Amino acid sequence: MRILFTMRPQEGSCGGGMFFLKNMVKYLDENGHEVVYDFSKKIDLIFIMDPRRNRTNHIPIEMIERYKSEYPDVKIIHRVNESDIKRPRPIGIEPLLIRTMRIADVIVFVSKWLMEYFVGKYDLKLNTKYVINGCDSDVFYPSKTVPKNDKLRIVTHHWSNNIMKGFRVYNFIDNLIGEGKLDIEFIYIGRYIDGYIPKNIKLIPPTTGKELADILRDCDIYLTATQNEPGAMHYVEGLSCGLPVLYAKGGGGVNEVCSKYGFEFDNVENLIEGMTKLSKKKYEIRTKIDYKYLSSERCCNEYLNIINSI
Repeated sequence: MRILFTMRPQEGSCGGGMFFLKNMVKYLDENGHEVVYDFSKKIDLIFIMDPRRNRTNHIPIEMIERYKSEYPDVKIIHRVNESDIKRPRPIGIEPLLIRTMRIADVIVFVSKWLMEYFVGKYDLKLNTKYVINGCDSDVFYPSKTVPKNDKLRIVTHHWSNNIMKGFRVYNFIDNLIGEGKLDIEFIYIGRYIDGYIPKNIKLIPPTTGKELADILRDCDIYLTATQNEPGAMHYVEGLSCGLPVLYAKGGGGVNEVCSKYGFEFDNVENLIEGMTKLSKKKYEIRTKIDYKYLSSERCCNEYLNIINSI
């Protein structure tokens, strides 16, 4: 099957959608499919990553609609990992997403939470499914031994510096450490929010692959304070490295993955309580994590089954 992706793989540190794309392209190639990025050849299936045209997504919805009109037998999968509620200032992406969903044979959401949000809000009567993200298990895997740090070492990482990723909580922790009310080491990997310079957080520039995984494996707890998250990669990578997760109430797609392996917080008291509890249960939790489920192989295989069914 010849499959067109609307987005081209990019190198370097990037968001979860790009990592999914690279893993999916590799998996399809290994399973005998031809992946292309333009309409120079007849296409069997179009895989929509984003209906907008931008620096990474080079085929907008208008081009797909024209191709579908000319070749009505072409199949379309629309992977949805966006919404307006994930942003402090909505950008009006949802009408465009709904327009794209109308021409798709299957709409695949990156979490059950996101699927239920769209189905409920827009009363969708379309073919919808959800597939949770997975990461490269050859890179992100637990260490053979649990690290023994002098202080409780908590880590998080984000490619986006959108305030909804949890920066109010991260800034608050920074202040607690500075005031002597929290005796931990907090590591932040990625792009930090503009306009605030942390004083007590160890900042590491955006990184990826083995370098990122090595840092994660050397920590005790993974923290994500993201809100209304459609379904990201960061907490999947943290869990895959064997870390229990401290996650915020209202996290969206985060919660359906992390609820088995962590502690939910919604105020400062149970944020600190969660740190204490998870520090004592980190040995137990790492043995219960379903690493196979968190793998890109499982994720890509679910998409391949969907492709083969349409």
